[in-house]
Amino acid sequence: MLKRFKNYLNGLKLCNDGDRILLAVSGGIDSVVMAHLFNAAGYDCAIAHCNFQLRGEDSESDEAFVRELAGYLEMPLFVKRFNVDEVVSTKGISVQMAARELRYDWFGEILSEESFDVVATAHNKNDSVETFFLNLSRGSGIRGLKGIAPRRDNIIRPMLFLTRQEIETYRQERGIEYREDASNFETKYQRNKIRHDVIPVMEQINPGFIESMSRNMDQLGEVHEIYRHSIKQLRSSLFEEKAGRITIDVRRLGELHPLQTWLFELFSPYGFSRSQCEGIEKIMDAVPGRRSISTSHQLYKDREQLILVESSGESFDRYYLDSPDKHSALPFPMDMEVLDREMLDSIPDDPLTACLDLDEIQFPLTIRHWMHGDYFYPLGMNQMKKLSDFFVDNKIPVPEKERTWIMASGKKIVWIMGHRIDHRFRITRETRRVIMLRFQPDVAP
Repeated sequence: MLKRFKNYLNGLKLCNDGDRILLAVSGGIDSVVMAHLFNAAGYDCAIAHCNFQLRGEDSESDEAFVRELAGYLEMPLFVKRFNVDEVVSTKGISVQMAARELRYDWFGEILSEESFDVVATAHNKNDSVETFFLNLSRGSGIRGLKGIAPRRDNIIRPMLFLTRQEIETYRQERGIEYREDASNFETKYQRNKIRHDVIPVMEQINPGFIESMSRNMDQLGEVHEIYRHSIKQLRSSLFEEKAGRITIDVRRLGELHPLQTWLFELFSPYGFSRSQCEGIEKIMDAVPGRRSISTSHQLYKDREQLILVESSGESFDRYYLDSPDKHSALPFPMDMEVLDREMLDSIPDDPLTACLDLDEIQFPLTIRHWMHGDYFYPLGMNQMKKLSDFFVDNKIPVPEKERTWIMASGKKIVWIMGHRIDHRFRITRETRRVIMLRFQPDVAP
């Protein structure tokens, strides 16, 4: 067993001989056997134990047992007590999700503060098969059918080569004591339903079911690598990135088959759910302006292209210019200058500069993003025009439209910043004072 353990670590390069390894030990059979194996293999290890205080005296007994184990193995010990209920009520997540989040956040802190290289968790081959069925039931696609990965970033799973029965046999042969968690037998949890109701039936059909499934998952993992490489190549040729946004040719995208599968694989890394990816096909056929918003990105239809931009995560309210020389903090640099009309030799032909009749303006001026229903009188016109129509007529892409700033005097729009001033505030023969505004937008139009 020890030889197999070392071969597995070395074969997958899960850790090096000089690494400091933090062992996540609950007190259960898997993590306790893992601690014994690492100790026998001579690695530099410490134990980390989480007390979630969810099982009353049992939680206290688990902690006491792990403290005794660390002393017996002569390993440094880290213990932390968590208030899981507080996280559950604050974030509105399940107890299992809260415990997992607390656990891995704490492990990350120890790695950083105590200079450990990796965290080892004691997932075994049976756990991996159970994960396969959980993901299968949730419709995760091929990426979820590989089981548990031996390594994810700085987390390693050095027990994945062992079945639960092999771990039990090793424990019995060496008389290793451990703590049994009664919740492992409660079938109210999905994983336990699979463990106690599904797997035993499959083992009646095939006594070597766990090993067969392990081989299947290895093969699916290799298939996924081929699959992932093909998706990466296509995304590289289809997604054109420039100036902080990605454009995708709708015609080329529509030629893919099967389209729904391609849409999911291409766009899900940008935070789009499966149902949102299915809806992208409708956006492809829609009029310009249709969009879908994921947890991290926004996807827009713009004529013959889809445009993908990262959501800023920022929420701007309104900004004010109280006078030509006084304004609140703005989200972009802007210069203001007041001058007599005769001092203005010519009006700059620059969309980022506006020359306005100061006497027609009422302060404070408001700077905000445009809203549906906004209208103005474009320079050179005596007729009102909706901003939405102005954007369409000038073929302004949806992402740029969403970032456009508006300057208003009361309810009147003075300037669509970066595009056009309002005709009512233009420089005329009667103008006596001019205010010149120059700004540098967060993303230039």
